Amino acid sequence: MQTIQLKKFGSVLVSRPAGLEAFNAIRPQLNPDVPIQIDFDEVLTVTPSWLDEFLTQLTDYNGGKVDLLPTNNASVLAALPVLGEARKDFVAATVLRAIKRMKDLE
Repeated sequence: MQTIQLKKFGSVLVSRPAGLEAFNAIRPQLNPDVPIQIDFDEVLTVTPSWLDEFLTQLTDYNGGKVDLLPTNNASVLAALPVLGEARKDFVAATVLRAIKRMKDLE
């Protein structure tokens, strides 16, 4: 399992271009055959557009083997349902799985 700590891209993650740039920066370090988990620790804000772009590239790259670690981050918790409802692909499956797990932890 590979872990991507989003804090390495900053504490405020906004815009599609920045999400794509973050993915392109991390891609050479990733093995597409190994599952990936995303850690939101120390991220203050993430917008749905940044998260959508980053997750779209990432899930396409490794065939949807992505898990989002549980978080209490309000911006992440607000962005996830937007992505889960708007999409019908690996991103939606990843997001809906994370939302369910986080609700189970409550």
